[in-house]
Amino acid sequence: MKHWILSAFMGLFFIEVFSVFPSRTSEPAAPESNRYVSGLINVHTQLSDGSLDVPQIATLAKQKGHSFVIFADHNSVAARQSGLEKSYDGLDAFIEVETSTPSGDLLLFFSHTPYLNSPVQELSKLAYDRFSGGQKSSDLFVSVSHPSHIKRPWTQLDRFPDGMEVINFDSIFLRKLYSNPLDFLGLSLLYPLNPFITSLRINHPYPKDLANWDNMNSLEPGHFGFLSSQFTQKLRIPQANISWPEYEELFRLGSNIVFLNEPLSQEFSKRKNQIYRSIKAGRLAMVLQSIHSFAGNDFQLKCPNDIYRSGDVFKGDYKGCEFIVRTPESLPYSATIRFLRNGQLVKEITSSESEVHIPATEPGQFRVEILVRPHTAFWILLRKWVPYVIYNPIFIS
Repeated sequence: MKHWILSAFMGLFFIEVFSVFPSRTSEPAAPESNRYVSGLINVHTQLSDGSLDVPQIATLAKQKGHSFVIFADHNSVAARQSGLEKSYDGLDAFIEVETSTPSGDLLLFFSHTPYLNSPVQELSKLAYDRFSGGQKSSDLFVSVSHPSHIKRPWTQLDRFPDGMEVINFDSIFLRKLYSNPLDFLGLSLLYPLNPFITSLRINHPYPKDLANWDNMNSLEPGHFGFLSSQFTQKLRIPQANISWPEYEELFRLGSNIVFLNEPLSQEFSKRKNQIYRSIKAGRLAMVLQSIHSFAGNDFQLKCPNDIYRSGDVFKGDYKGCEFIVRTPESLPYSATIRFLRNGQLVKEITSSESEVHIPATEPGQFRVEILVRPHTAFWILLRKWVPYVIYNPIFIS
């Protein structure tokens, strides 16, 4: 009898551990589209605090359906000096730098400017000058890295950068470790059994980072937000071939969708400039494509004479304009759409409909979050709303 009870308990335990419903999508991150590409930003290699080299990471990213990777080793441009910025079997590798400044770390986008061969010390000064308002180059731009990192938080955000990391995997992992060590230990034990559940349980934007980002854009438009794939391994057991997190799982978990105004060029440097212009303009969405691919999603402001998307600024009479939010018809969840103005929730709509219309009634910065609720068999290990897509805002002036 005891053996039967133990067997039944173990059976139920494994059903719970290895189940996520509805079933996980097997679609790639972003099927080919002339409207957008999927990419990873702020990826570190073994040249700083990563564990793989550029070609290895490029191969993994390509396998997960991404079109580009922006590498940004900490205080190192060795990958650039080694000539590793190029296309790897259709995956574009762009190489920037994450540099330390007196206030915190900044991701500097510099390699498309005349500063592409500058030493790290000069780049660090350029990044901080840009953040402080002294560097006015129209091409150079910076973003704040891990603004609420629990060990190295930003000490000032009274000056606004061009952009900021809204989701940083490394910060999320460390915050969980320091705020709830027992829960983190449980997740560490769960990860070898089911990395997907572990990722869904831990990956939620830090509210303070979202609030800072909204505050910037409420005061003035033009501050892009993105998902950072930066991380350092928090668990490594070589004897059991276990490490957490891993590049492969994180590359499958989340990425950035970059919207394009024109089809991508066939030339590497021109593709890079196209992608960088879109990033700087905020034509972005952050997506957890492990839940479902991005294909079929859209967020737009439709006016009588034109259509506006993330990063765009509409000026004029907005009467007759409406926001349209689309989710994939193949999405196996009832999505909750959170519609925000200047960081404040205006509407929350839970519907099985794939298209929602919201009239434009006032100026402001408007953005959308789409949440879904995957769950385990008995709703014990996973029973929470999880972000699926977070769009950069559309502005009505």
